[in-house]
Amino acid sequence: MWIEGDWIKSKNQVTFTTRNSRKSRAKFHCSFCKVVLKYLKFYCQYSSLVGVKYLASSRTWSERIVWIVIHCVIISSLLFIVHSSYLAFVTSPILTSMDSDDYHTTKLDFPGIAICSINRISRKSASAMADKIFHANVTNLSADEILTLLAQLGNLYASEFQMDEDRNEEVHQLLTTYHKGDYDITDIMKTLSPQCSIMLLKCKLHGRVRNCSSLFAFRKSQDGFCCIFNYAREDDDIPIMKDVLEPIKVHKVYDLGIDRGLSVLLEPFLDDYLYPMLPVTGWKILIFDPYDFPDVTSGGVMEILAIPRSETYVDVVASSFFSTKAIEGYPIAKRKCIFSKEIRTLYGGTSYTYSDCIVDCKIHDIQKICGCRPFMYPRRGKHEYTFRICNNMDMECLAKYKTKWWIVFPHEDKNDEENIPNNTWGLHCNNCYPVCEDISYDVLSAKSYMSQGRYKTDFLWNVTVKDQAILHVFFSKYGSLRLKQDVAYYWYELMSDIGSICGVFIGFSLISVVELLYFFTLIFREMLCKRWVIEDESRKKEIQSQPIRTIYWNELLPRSWQAAPYYGHLQKTIKKRTRY
Repeated sequence: MWIEGDWIKSKNQVTFTTRNSRKSRAKFHCSFCKVVLKYLKFYCQYSSLVGVKYLASSRTWSERIVWIVIHCVIISSLLFIVHSSYLAFVTSPILTSMDSDDYHTTKLDFPGIAICSINRISRKSASAMADKIFHANVTNLSADEILTLLAQLGNLYASEFQMDEDRNEEVHQLLTTYHKGDYDITDIMKTLSPQCSIMLLKCKLHGRVRNCSSLFAFRKSQDGFCCIFNYAREDDDIPIMKDVLEPIKVHKVYDLGIDRGLSVLLEPFLDDYLYPMLPVTGWKILIFDPYDFPDVTSGGVMEILAIPRSETYVDVVASSFFSTKAIEGYPIAKRKCIFSKEIRTLYGGTSYTYSDCIVDCKIHDIQKICGCRPFMYPRRGKHEYTFRICNNMDMECLAKYKTKWWIVFPHEDKNDEENIPNNTWGLHCNNCYPVCEDISYDVLSAKSYMSQGRYKTDFLWNVTVKDQAILHVFFSKYGSLRLKQDVAYYWYELMSDIGSICGVFIGFSLISVVELLYFFTLIFREMLCKRWVIEDESRKKEIQSQPIRTIYWNELLPRSWQAAPYYGHLQKTIKKRTRY
């Protein structure tokens, strides 16, 4: 019965303690509100913000309500404008502006120049190959019939894919029989193309007559093998790519004017035409960036036609573009450009270029659909040698998807997915972005016709002109346009912009930030001290509220003493004394 009573007392004591804790919490919240209101009034009286002191001054409640409404409207407008400014910064953090319209042209690279004969197959070279096949006794066809079949190889070029399917199979069987199995169509097309050694008669660079063989190389382009000048890329066909390649020297723009550019005397060989890719005679001139593969679909190639018995003047106008290092931290989709050393494409190898990315995308799509790759595209690395080179048996597939590979959709934005779905007819290269540092070349061309006869000019000294032509590529303007891509706002500019807006509306400054910190420090300091005082008072009240019980002498002595003899004698003595 004693245990049960003790449990009831402890239960009442817990209930009493809980009620005290609730009361202490309520007092704590009440004191917290009082402290906040106290220092809020203090802050409004001494704050540097404009108009805040009117909220705490001795005014009527109606005037205070008016000032509160005014402050709410002003602060709402301020937040809206600051949010709009920050949203504009987030959505468009990159800005392209004109850095200079008079950038020195002599600091730029001279463009790459490809001279491609309209005649893609030399009659003389094809006749020599036809004679070799005829004397090999691998077919019953005559040399002229073999020459006619070899002319069908011209349809491998990207310009034309129309041909007779029966003749395709005949050409394939003829070459397979002659080479006793698989044959390298790249070497065959290189042999049949007009050679630079006989097409380029005389060259002049920067006012000095130079050997054409030292300036031009017989390299691959979108139109097959051409004579290319100032092409700063590694070889076209490399089975094993090296990690570090020796840099190729690029010619600069040393001076201005026709005589200080590149001049070339061209021989057309009109009687050597066997397969022209256009219904004209002459040459196709390609102007492109020296570090890019000359491909028209990338948008960085300019094409000019040069015809026999004419002098073609190509005035180059360059515009450069560069990006600051401040934008490297932004994602590629935001800055919409890629630094040259940032990504290595499967096609390029050493550095990234926009043209390489487009060409690489096109090659992989051709390999995926037709199972081969056209011979005019370079092969760099072992992975490029895994697919075979397209031959005449692949003409049907190449002709079917020809228009698809001429329509390119690079770096498609997510916002344009509805307008340009993935099933649209065209080449979708989602990861191809321009280079963050690039040079684009534009041209102004003019022609003057030449009469036949002997010339005694500086470039044509004792040269008899019959069907020859001259090409001049030069720069005439000293200044060029230079664009810069940079962040729209640096952090201090954004802070200045937002700070000026806040200053106009409420007079906000860095001093206001210090005042706010000081205001919250005072609140926390007093609340911590107040909380300790409240906890001490609640403990004292708990101690005072505990029940008082009657204590007897028996409860002060241990039970072992009560059982001892001495304890019994002591108890008798106490009883005797209580009697008296």
